[in-house]
Amino acid sequence: MGQLWKPNLAMSIPLLKYLIFSLENKLEALEDSDEQHIYISTITYIIVSYVISLRGPEGFLLDLEGLNKHLNYSSEYSVITLRGRLKGEQNDSDHLIPCSNVTSSGINVKGVLNRLIEFKRSANQIHGPAISNCEGKILSAKLVDDIIHESLIEILETAPDLFPPTIVSSEKILTSYQCFRTFRRTSATRATEQGVSSSDTDVVNRWKTNEGAKGKRPNVSMRQHYTQLDLLLQPFLRYTRAM
Repeated sequence: MGQLWKPNLAMSIPLLKYLIFSLENKLEALEDSDEQHIYISTITYIIVSYVISLRGPEGFLLDLEGLNKHLNYSSEYSVITLRGRLKGEQNDSDHLIPCSNVTSSGINVKGVLNRLIEFKRSANQIHGPAISNCEGKILSAKLVDDIIHESLIEILETAPDLFPPTIVSSEKILTSYQCFRTFRRTSATRATEQGVSSSDTDVVNRWKTNEGAKGKRPNVSMRQHYTQLDLLLQPFLRYTRAM
């Protein structure tokens, strides 16, 4: 009682795209390989977490070996590979998530993934975490948040109208936008705005239902309970295309 709850806010699509644009400009000016690794990984993390609706820890599960294995330049969609233990699971495993190459808001998911893969290959990295530095060590959530906050504070100074009226200071940015839930909330908000069906949203976010079950059978419809996620394609493509 008496605690002040400050949930992560979603971003508007114009703000999200401006953030990506800002980070891309910073990346272009970098010459140090480690810094390039960090920025390429951070941009990829933001886009993947938003487009396939991941919470913060899940975005760091992006797997380099899986991305290389399923890379297909001519395919109409990309396959995002997460390696680890998602919410509600007991063991580590591979998770293959079909994703539209380009979203309705113009985000080039395939281009960003291909850049990450090629850049990592140039550093002889084909295994391990994809969201990593030049040594292959996974980035910390704090580092990713620091990079995001730095750009958002700069954007607040140059384009304050991209933020809601409540965001008036750098302190507000630090407490309102964090990688833990901001990009998932942004994804959910966009899905609602675009009229994505609840059944498609439920398929993409089924992990949340599994976590809430705490080891018991999730409280979902019989049809969804018996649906094999790895055989589904169109719900993921409709959802990610809407992003």
